[in-house]
Amino acid sequence: MTNKDLFQEIGNIDEKFILEAGGPAKKIRRIRLSKIAALAAAVVLICGFSVWAASSIIASRSGQSSSIPDYFSPPSAQTLQKDLGFSANILAAFQNGFQFQSGNISEDESADANGNVLEQYKSLGCWYKRGKDSISIYIDGAAIGESNSLSETVAQHRGSNIGYYAYVNKMVPGDYKKTKQDKLDEAAGKYVFSYGSNKIETVQVQIVTWSYGGLNYSLCAMDTELSAEELVEMAKEFIDGQE
Repeated sequence: MTNKDLFQEIGNIDEKFILEAGGPAKKIRRIRLSKIAALAAAVVLICGFSVWAASSIIASRSGQSSSIPDYFSPPSAQTLQKDLGFSANILAAFQNGFQFQSGNISEDESADANGNVLEQYKSLGCWYKRGKDSISIYIDGAAIGESNSLSETVAQHRGSNIGYYAYVNKMVPGDYKKTKQDKLDEAAGKYVFSYGSNKIETVQVQIVTWSYGGLNYSLCAMDTELSAEELVEMAKEFIDGQE
């Protein structure tokens, strides 16, 4: 099956998170933005795509990246300009102790409801770790899209609005059938469901969003003890690093 065929097949599956392998070293990801369940995939999906996909003309965003990191140390702005077509200063570490671990380039695209590609672009995902906790930061220069309406502006810094939102993601197997209680929980906003996990588990997701210098950023933390205030301070620190 080609990558194109795989994208088409994934697009036919409603309200499900899909992570498929197009080869031993490829990860393919797709989000149908018309469904709220698409906001609750895994960290790569939720942070990489949903934050900047509020435009009504976009029906889905998809991407492909290697399962092997492209960077094992923070790439320079010059390297990013060469590899991705945009430049940013990637922090080696945050003041609170999170250290850069790896980075991946993704080949992404946005499509309308008819599957017509609206934009193709590259994005960068960076993973940081402190002890058992990890966070990720995603950067792209997509022209289509705006800050998600779920994100509430909680701070401003150097001309950027910093947004924050959080929820509990209930991850379930692909063939899982929602119970009556599940439906009540979903309607009440207790959980946001996503599909594709090997087992049923809940994950606390926190996301901070901002734009700066023509680029879109999102910082994601899952099941960490970091507070909203701490995540916002990390976003400010990243913004300061661009000066």
